[in-house]
Amino acid sequence: MENVREIKEKCCVFAKCVDVDLDFQENLMAYNEDMLKIIRCSINNYIVNTDYSSGVLTVYGKSKIFLTYVSETSSCLTTADFEEDFKKSINIEGGYEEICSDILVMNRYSNFRVINQRRIDIHNAFALNVRLYACTPVNMVENAENILIRHDGVNYISLIGSAFARGEFDEETPIPSDSDPVRKIINVFSNLHCEETKIIKNKMLVKAVAEFSILYTTDTEKEIIRKCEKAVSISKIIDINEIDEGDNALVDLAQGNIYVKPKADKNNELKIIEIIGDVNIGVSVYRKSSALLTTDAYATDNEINNAMSKISLATNGEFINDSASGKASFRFENIKISEILDISLCICDAKSLELTAFVRNTDGEPVCISKRQDIETIDGSAVSVFVKSFDYVINSESEIGIRYLLEYMAVKFEEKTFNVVSEIKKTDKAMPDSPALVVYFANQNEEVWDIAKKFRTSAELIKTENELTDDVISARRILLIPGM
Repeated sequence: MENVREIKEKCCVFAKCVDVDLDFQENLMAYNEDMLKIIRCSINNYIVNTDYSSGVLTVYGKSKIFLTYVSETSSCLTTADFEEDFKKSINIEGGYEEICSDILVMNRYSNFRVINQRRIDIHNAFALNVRLYACTPVNMVENAENILIRHDGVNYISLIGSAFARGEFDEETPIPSDSDPVRKIINVFSNLHCEETKIIKNKMLVKAVAEFSILYTTDTEKEIIRKCEKAVSISKIIDINEIDEGDNALVDLAQGNIYVKPKADKNNELKIIEIIGDVNIGVSVYRKSSALLTTDAYATDNEINNAMSKISLATNGEFINDSASGKASFRFENIKISEILDISLCICDAKSLELTAFVRNTDGEPVCISKRQDIETIDGSAVSVFVKSFDYVINSESEIGIRYLLEYMAVKFEEKTFNVVSEIKKTDKAMPDSPALVVYFANQNEEVWDIAKKFRTSAELIKTENELTDDVISARRILLIPGM
């Protein structure tokens, strides 16, 4: 009689980069001044939820668009922001009842075209790096009467669960007391990094820090540009079924809504800046596991037929939590930099640095410049990277030098497919009697199991008879093969 167990491990059933191209037409609100020249147009894409039903995965997200421009009416800097919803449907073959998703947004590029003083067309291109996991039940024979079973141990990593959540914040920061009151907010840079994660049964705590750098004007006529900075701590408890202590998580952070506005102080002067918004948090939780797989079986008396099934597992798993420092130089053509008003450095797709800077050129005009540069790829099957800190220097009128410190979390594994015995059919064909003792010349690297199967005896008997401790023959030698 066979003892059969059903294996229900989450396996990767879908891995693909899905391109998303979106076009928007945005109109300035009535209270915004007409556009004369666009200084900066930035787009932040992030996922807010996913839904899987009837073989279709639907990804729901938002595109946050931020404009800094010179107004035609006053020739002063001003801003406008827009929010657009997006969804992307992806067909998933296989008829899975449930899936667990691991999705990363990879921003490709964006461009814009000014139609008139109040309308702008925007093209937004990004990709969704999608990995989906599902339980693919496989029956496996664990033991059977009068059958010799081969069990191979395997260590692997399982994706236990994933989730998307939103951490909100509402903070204030005063500007210097000797500064003139704030007139307009003209630019906001944000840098996000994960400070801490903690997992208990079915719950996960994520602590993150959002560092904001804010440019604002104070003088209406001279339009003096000043900067203030604020670090905001964000904590969020996320419910994820089946996770537990000892599991490991990758965290992806994306700036969501952000509203920055001047606020009156106790003297009724606009000397306080209020920052309201949220951070979108994507988490994937992994666990190290081990199992004994039935990979072969035979009988000593009758011939048998083994039915085999396939199971894929993420083997050779390793979790990494580390930091890395480096230097980079960004050269910009067709511009001469005289002053850096503000600068931001972020990671794109875990493989490149993107520098964005609000600068003045040698004519005294404010200009926004941006450029990406590939860095040494952090090794891992799934990676989450944050810019912990950086500093900069103007190497020349067209080049900015950066020194940076990255913090990263990574999970490494190798996906392998194993054949397991799902059913054993014993035939009526009897095997001839095996000798009581055989002398066998074994080759180096030959497995004891294969030798035992060849002579229809037990691997343990061979190891005992020959005082072997390993399952593989280390060098050519003579073995005594006892019968059963």
